[in-house]
Amino acid sequence: MTPETLEIEQTGAKDLGPCDCCGNLTRRVWGLAHRGEATEAAYFVEWTAGAVARHGAQFDLVIGRWGDGATSADRVAVSLAFRHTSAGPQFMVVDASERSTAVSDLVGRALNRSDVLNTPLATQAFAIVDAIWLQDDRLAEVTKDAA
Repeated sequence: MTPETLEIEQTGAKDLGPCDCCGNLTRRVWGLAHRGEATEAAYFVEWTAGAVARHGAQFDLVIGRWGDGATSADRVAVSLAFRHTSAGPQFMVVDASERSTAVSDLVGRALNRSDVLNTPLATQAFAIVDAIWLQDDRLAEVTKDAA
């Protein structure tokens, strides 16, 4: 039996700003990652419009149990930073405690980089980011030069 594919549901978007350092708007999109009938994570992606090469993007994930009987204590925040580098596009797990998601009512605990690296949660987080990358067409500005 093969595991069910992650499916992305786009649920919202908002422009904020302008950015203090460049004057451009900050774009935030969010949605849910589902595996079959179960929600696996909520996600938030944020970047400065017109300045992805300079600023990159932030991927904040809220991973855990959702639905009836689930509470924020059943979920953790995991954050990844995206950058275009001379070696190509790269993601790096960063401390979620430094991100706004850390204080969200959706999250029981914001994980630091060391809590995630070399764990099954890291594999899960990267799989969720892959699904977002491939399925959320609102990220075209972020993904366009990442071939």
